Amino acid sequence: MEGRAIVREANADEYKSDTSFAHHMGAESHSPPIYGKDLDKDLVFKSQTTPRGNSSYEHPDHNYEKSEEHGLHQWGMSIDLNQCTGCSACVVACQSENNIPVVGKDQVLRGREMHWIRLDRYFSSTQRDGAELPSDVQVSFQGVACMHCETAPCETVCPVNATVHDEEGLNAMAYNRCVGTRYCANNCPYKVRRFNFFDWNKRKTDEVYKGPLGEENDPVSAMGKNPDVTVRMRGVMEKCTYCTQRIQESKIRSKVKAQRSKTLDTGKDGKDLVLDRSELKVADGGIQTACQQVCPTDAIVFGDISDPESEVSKLKTNPRDYSVLGYLSTRPRTTFLAKVRNPNPHMPDHAVSPHSAREYHDKAHPSHHDEGHSSQH
Repeated sequence: MEGRAIVREANADEYKSDTSFAHHMGAESHSPPIYGKDLDKDLVFKSQTTPRGNSSYEHPDHNYEKSEEHGLHQWGMSIDLNQCTGCSACVVACQSENNIPVVGKDQVLRGREMHWIRLDRYFSSTQRDGAELPSDVQVSFQGVACMHCETAPCETVCPVNATVHDEEGLNAMAYNRCVGTRYCANNCPYKVRRFNFFDWNKRKTDEVYKGPLGEENDPVSAMGKNPDVTVRMRGVMEKCTYCTQRIQESKIRSKVKAQRSKTLDTGKDGKDLVLDRSELKVADGGIQTACQQVCPTDAIVFGDISDPESEVSKLKTNPRDYSVLGYLSTRPRTTFLAKVRNPNPHMPDHAVSPHSAREYHDKAHPSHHDEGHSSQH
């Protein structure tokens, strides 16, 4: 982590004495307030009331196509590091749901993996660089996908405006516009955008890429793809979309249900039937992303952050909630709940604070910065 508080942890005793310990770690502990207010004094998630969107097609107040109203929903996600076991089920589910190609070992070794969500592992110890790996190493897991930043740095550098913000806070991709400059990947601090080097859907995986001269795959295998998701070609960027196809499906179902109910109540139909915005609202829990649905520990929660009663909104008011690299002021819609460890004080490897905490410039342990080492694999 090299001094950056990417994974934030505390022992149970520390958590009892300071429930908002996560806000005292990393650069945010001595940087200006990210959302314009002191997070210690006001833990209310202010994201849905702030201007968002950096693309040139967007109005400064984030109204879609300069409309007079904000989007009906504002989507967000919360991932609890306490509950993540590192099983990688989210990675496989996302790959299956979104038609993400399997690129093979050779391409992964070249840094060309295509997963939309990756599982980072951090191994922390009390040893310095070069020392032997101790027996009391601590492991932390963190699932990282597109953060759907409100002030997304990828949007400002795209020359063809292929990555844009929609009215509901999604950082969307227009694949037909993308020309593969990869500027967005360079400008993304989370490194979650993937580039299609090869046309994986129109070539055999056991031969060198031959372009249009190569043989196409058996069309029967194409039937195994999700028909609700675009199959991308080579030369375009792709990334997590919060399973936008599931969002749209749920919105359509909500509208159909509201129309049917109002038709029965009023007897009106067709042009005489007018639905209120509130009737089109998707119920909390009505949408589950692929990673959320498959998570065995329910570590991932997705929903509407503009609804203060939604589960994701309540988690974002949790004092353990924090944004990765929040000091960059990208205002990510995906936030994390810091991990709380409960080690046995009678064990010989007991530590007052988790080993990873010694990596931070935090207030609680300013003198421990050089004592630890944390590496990612």
